[in-house]
Amino acid sequence: MYFSLIIIFILFLVIIIAGIQNSMPLELKFFIWDIKMSITALIFYSSVIGGAIIAIMTLPRLVKKSLHVRGLKWEMEKLKKEISETDKEHAGNLPKG
Repeated sequence: MYFSLIIIFILFLVIIIAGIQNSMPLELKFFIWDIKMSITALIFYSSVIGGAIIAIMTLPRLVKKSLHVRGLKWEMEKLKKEISETDKEHAGNLPKG
């Protein structure tokens, strides 16, 4: 976990440094859009959109893992109850000495 946080922090620093060093204005043309913004803003918005896309793409896997863990916890509780019931049955059958 710490490794991934360090990598994210380093990438964030690279984005900030690149944005600061390249703050000149830029004119973007995309079909009918004509947008004027700085390269810093373009780098920032691209990074935010990329991060959001990655987060959305990993969400189903996280939900699947969460449901799997919930199912395993439920199964563990069920098995604990079965063990305690079996122990009570065997404790009643032991000869008293």
